[in-house]
Amino acid sequence: MTTLNLKALLPAMSMAIALTTPAIAQDIPNIPSEVTLFKNVMVFDGVNDGLKDVDVLVVKNKIHKIAEDIPESGTWEVEVRTGGSKRLPDPVGGIDGYSFTIQTERGIEAKEVEVNVIDGGGRTLMPGLIDSHVHVNMYKDGTIPGLQDTTWEEIGARSAAFAQEMLAMGFTTVRDMCGAHGGLRAVIDEGSLPGPRIYSSGACLSQTGGHGDWGIAGQRKNESNLERLEITRLVDGPAEVLHGARRNFALGANYLKIMVSGGVTSIKDPIYQSAFTDEEIAAAVEVAGDMDSYVAMHVFMDSDLSRALDLGVKVVDHGLTITEPTMQKLVEKEAFFSPNLTALAPEALEHPMHQDPTFPPTAKFLWLRKNSEQLFDLVRKYKPKMVFDSDYVLLTGVPYRQSMDFTKAFMAREFGNLWALQMMTSNGGELAALTGRGNPYPEGKLGVIEEGAYADILIVDGNPLEDITAIGAVDTWFDAEPRGQDVPSIRVIMKDGKFYKNTLN
Repeated sequence: MTTLNLKALLPAMSMAIALTTPAIAQDIPNIPSEVTLFKNVMVFDGVNDGLKDVDVLVVKNKIHKIAEDIPESGTWEVEVRTGGSKRLPDPVGGIDGYSFTIQTERGIEAKEVEVNVIDGGGRTLMPGLIDSHVHVNMYKDGTIPGLQDTTWEEIGARSAAFAQEMLAMGFTTVRDMCGAHGGLRAVIDEGSLPGPRIYSSGACLSQTGGHGDWGIAGQRKNESNLERLEITRLVDGPAEVLHGARRNFALGANYLKIMVSGGVTSIKDPIYQSAFTDEEIAAAVEVAGDMDSYVAMHVFMDSDLSRALDLGVKVVDHGLTITEPTMQKLVEKEAFFSPNLTALAPEALEHPMHQDPTFPPTAKFLWLRKNSEQLFDLVRKYKPKMVFDSDYVLLTGVPYRQSMDFTKAFMAREFGNLWALQMMTSNGGELAALTGRGNPYPEGKLGVIEEGAYADILIVDGNPLEDITAIGAVDTWFDAEPRGQDVPSIRVIMKDGKFYKNTLN
């Protein structure tokens, strides 16, 4: 019988204590004590079409086994090299729960652990959702210039509220795209605050006068509040890009975001602006490569998108005016596509911000819609590696929830439920892994239900492959029925093996 060595079992159980030598301080080492068995569920694995009638066993923070009719008790032999397991015959009298064996100073010993059995009632078990474009530090009603009066105290409080809001919607992982470093992630990961896993870009890197130049009139470089707080960073020339990129990684960034075109909601930059030079882009790519990570770009203009791909940028955020040759290039280079497609939804014309035609961002918004009419056809034809991108800023409460619920539904409306769900699960998990050796969650996959993956799990009413409302999607936007923070159709939310919601037991 192979004994359980916790360091060797890391790929399956995410333990932090190595027990490979006889110098063990305690009599019985810290061994698996949190075991959950999901039964009577239909499993969507995040990848394949269709549901499987299998049970899912979670040990600590990992999915340990997926199989039909996993027993609720017994002795298990654990393969230390692969994390696989097989059930052994019960000893005389049986065991109430599971027994894991481990090598101690006294030899091979067994530890019985209680099993928490969850009856899904035939509902769908699926991966936690992933939003690959959020702004945790911009969860505030108002405008970007209004952030100039914000203190870190308020930003921190609002970021904490955002984290809880996202987790309640079923998002167990998010990718922050400007301003978050490692602080909020550390507080969440230590268990002091409920929230999703966070991958962060650090301060967004913008040139003077670009999409990240949010200082008010009269302020010079480095004088604005958001620069001082290192939410955005103005860099001009390759040397400043090198310094700014290195500073971001030093503060806990997992990848870099650069502004390669103008934006819609910002004032100083026309949307057609061609931003960073080739040398500046190459400098950011060099630093990211040194950190075994990647560069993502805010971009709208096709010409900027194309040249940045040639320079090594790996992720396209927005990119709505992309042409067919550039889409072909994106797919050939296996880059990720993260477009905020609700900007092109017919319902977006009803957005309160765009009811005043004299408002400068409205003209940009209308130009963008007109020049992005080819996008949906190109996506369907070339099927790029696309992820879910919400990109809502300066919204809280009911308007934020309405926007998020609609975005889920709109993606399914345009591309079908399976592809929309893949964007929100396995595709987002693949993008998270692009952070390489700097991945803050390196011990398992995200966005999938498979053995060895992190136990980020939802149980939802109904089958989301047939009815996307199972994950809280709503096919109306601004006139949608207001709701509270809870999404009733999401019955269980587990992240990292811990329950944050369970209305089944």
